Amino acid sequence: MRGALGPLGPLVAGPEVSAADWLVALSDREPLVLDPAREAGWFGGTALVAVDPVASGKIAGCSGASLSAVGAVLQEAFDAIEPRLTVVLVPYSGDSAFAAFAGGLVGGEDGWRTWGTLQSDALPVPARASEPMPASGGPATALPLVSDASSDMDAAGFSAGVEEVREAVRCGDVYVLNLTRRLTARARLDPAETFRALVAGTPASMAAAWLRAEGWLASVSPERFVRLRDREVWIDPVKGTRPRGSDAVSDEAQRRDLEQSEKERAEHVMIVDLERNDLGRVCVPGSVAVDPLFRVESTVYCHQAVSRVSGLLRPECGIGDVLAATFPCGSVTGAPKIAAMRIIERLENSPRGAYTGSLLVAVPGSLDSSVLIRTLEGAGERVQYGTGCGITVDSDPASEWEESVLKTEPILGAVPSEAIKETCRVVDGGVPLWAYHRTRLQHGGCGEPLLAEVQRVALGEAARWGATHEADGRMSVVVMPQGTVSAAALRFSSSLDVAGGPLAVRVDVGDDMPAHRGLAKPANRACWDAAHRRAEALGAHQAILVDANGFVVDGSTAAVWIVERGELVTVPSPPAIASVSREFLRDAALAAGSKVRLDPISWERFESAEEAFLTNALGGCVAVRGRGGPASKLAASWFAEAWADAPTQS
Repeated sequence: MRGALGPLGPLVAGPEVSAADWLVALSDREPLVLDPAREAGWFGGTALVAVDPVASGKIAGCSGASLSAVGAVLQEAFDAIEPRLTVVLVPYSGDSAFAAFAGGLVGGEDGWRTWGTLQSDALPVPARASEPMPASGGPATALPLVSDASSDMDAAGFSAGVEEVREAVRCGDVYVLNLTRRLTARARLDPAETFRALVAGTPASMAAAWLRAEGWLASVSPERFVRLRDREVWIDPVKGTRPRGSDAVSDEAQRRDLEQSEKERAEHVMIVDLERNDLGRVCVPGSVAVDPLFRVESTVYCHQAVSRVSGLLRPECGIGDVLAATFPCGSVTGAPKIAAMRIIERLENSPRGAYTGSLLVAVPGSLDSSVLIRTLEGAGERVQYGTGCGITVDSDPASEWEESVLKTEPILGAVPSEAIKETCRVVDGGVPLWAYHRTRLQHGGCGEPLLAEVQRVALGEAARWGATHEADGRMSVVVMPQGTVSAAALRFSSSLDVAGGPLAVRVDVGDDMPAHRGLAKPANRACWDAAHRRAEALGAHQAILVDANGFVVDGSTAAVWIVERGELVTVPSPPAIASVSREFLRDAALAAGSKVRLDPISWERFESAEEAFLTNALGGCVAVRGRGGPASKLAASWFAEAWADAPTQS
């Protein structure tokens, strides 16, 4: 990379100065900054700054002719002999922007040196951040970086979009489609400081920023688009995501869960096949290969699956031909690409803009580019940020919405493990079991007036759902440690809604379950979620978590009950998570004169019981497949009566 930019100048700053520090220092000179977090990033992990463009302009549209023009601009730098760098922002929708640079800075182990025409005496002294930025062990705690954020698609709208995509897959129109939404907000910092905070909290292999008079871009993308070196070309598609765990055990469980997920692998392979086909249009026949396939890599806030598709570019093909064959990247459209893009245009509520487009940078003999995800696009203080996920026929709307929320962590921050989450059934605009949810929130640490605010937000969202939907809803309420509250209702679904009853299997968790107070439901359920996916991988619908001593801890999404000599027995909390359905059923049973006991339950005892059933606040009571009886039927009727009665909202 250093050779591509000619002989380098003198050392002008030490390695303690970051690319983002230079961005701040040179923000009035329309700088471009590439700030890879590792060697797999930009140009083999080279930190790079370019300033004072010698030429710039726009290329209208994203048609084949436009991509040919983009290719010509980049090809000029690729073929140049003198030091030259050209950057082109090719948005998913809108006009492309380009700039050519003749000088800048290159970072190395010994520090920063000038390249090209930039003179060292023309440089300001870069200032480091005035306050220490968060370490790379997790998303920046100083976040959010924006305020007044609003989404062009709410949880209900996104859920409806997921259902439409699933129907399109069932009809054979597409195999997988990337459904996205846009957040608009106000930046709390200036563009350069925003990028410095972004890379401090979310370092990324393809992190980049470009400040222009017309607007700015700050990206912490983890995904490469096209890389071209001499005649070798490759693409690194990313598809498949899991959140990081709250500790080493749950984090490894999430990584392993992604690695073993048949659904995620199938979705990923579809995109890899699409990229193989795209590169096959411009590469020497027989040269296109995939290595590695479905490798799990970890970022600060998520695990993701990555592959590499590579080939040898045909002698008659140039950069314009490569772009015409591959843009936009298949991982952010779907497959087949053209059909997916038509459906995207119909379902999404606003133009994507730069989001899911590409930032392409060419220097003599080399081209690299990123897929513009995890990217802020700004004009002044107003910013836009896109988020989304791949949808297949097996997608669950609630899970896909949560994944889209996960991907906003670089700008909005993570939901802390200390946050509290309630999942409620909405019936006729109310929450029948709200009194129990409210009590659990109170026991979990929500006092007045926070509890009153939670109730206002939750019941307001329930009323909104009831006013616009005849069917029941599934509402998530999240209470952050600092006291902010959010609620979102989706189309109703329950893990217990399985024809014939859910099949439950034992999943051994040893002593790996995180400690909890047993007073509230934590927002971070990585261990429970991982156990649930392990059960699904075995063809079951529910995991019965069992500790190192052979005792039942909990169900993965439900409270576990057995019946012995007509008596209802359930696991106390802790080790089980405090359960709204457990408290409701306990009260209903005692009111009816039935006996209820909280008692540790061994696996052997669970298997030999007269009946076994599961309860949660969404699905009520459902017998484990083949394990029902009169007690579970009676318990189910009590929940049915609660759903049928006028909602309780106090």
